[in-house]
Amino acid sequence: MKLADAHIHLFANGYHRPGLPALFGDRELEAYEALRLTHGIELALVIGYEADGIDPSNNAHIRRLSASRSWLRTLAFADLDAAVDLQRIEQWMDAGHQGLAIYALDRERSDRVLAWPRSCWRALEDRHATVSLNTRPEAIVALGRLIAAWPGVQFLISHLGLPGVIGSETPVQTPAERLAPLLDLAHLSNVYVKISGLYATSQPPHAYPHLGADVLIQMILSAFGPARCLWASDFSPALEYVSFPQTVDWPGCATLSVSDRCLIYRDNLFRLLSVR
Repeated sequence: MKLADAHIHLFANGYHRPGLPALFGDRELEAYEALRLTHGIELALVIGYEADGIDPSNNAHIRRLSASRSWLRTLAFADLDAAVDLQRIEQWMDAGHQGLAIYALDRERSDRVLAWPRSCWRALEDRHATVSLNTRPEAIVALGRLIAAWPGVQFLISHLGLPGVIGSETPVQTPAERLAPLLDLAHLSNVYVKISGLYATSQPPHAYPHLGADVLIQMILSAFGPARCLWASDFSPALEYVSFPQTVDWPGCATLSVSDRCLIYRDNLFRLLSVR
């Protein structure tokens, strides 16, 4: 089965956490190219990120990479610590990005997004933009009304909505409580969920196969349906904890029908990004 990867990172000197060396260094693209060929990845969406000093010019870097690679699409990192206005939005889109990568992990940062001028969202809607949201349940509550207000913008919620660790001792009702803000958006046809970052549901993060994620994924599939879920590897941050094949095979995926697997693993991203 061919794949389309809805969430990867590519940095000029490789992904690394502050104070630690990069796993691949400046050969990060080569590493992903090898994995792409091995696993039959036909399309990948690069999520820009310019925080933490990893790559302050990441938006420009990923555009340079995509210029000569038809299988790459990019979303520009929107720095919530800086002013975001219509001119900035248009610059990113004119540069070739298909939308934005927004990291609103708490209420304070979600409020900054809510404060953007309406002209920003109107421009994104006019261009049928895609917005990747790294966010948590408490911030999703605030962002829901924004998402509902702009149905022409496609919102991709990363990493199951970051519901936190789900372990063997987690109370039965907890997964449903944590997912409630995300599941409340299921009636909005412009909301999609990335099945990615499953290591963040485990303690320790390398505890594959992340059995706690199975309950979460089943709830998400039930609410959103396979047509609004997308597989994503979270390359290369995920490789600190798991192997690349372990990002592809998640709990319960083998029980899906072939048609549903094709939607989640490939077809949905092609359709969203209007790739033929």
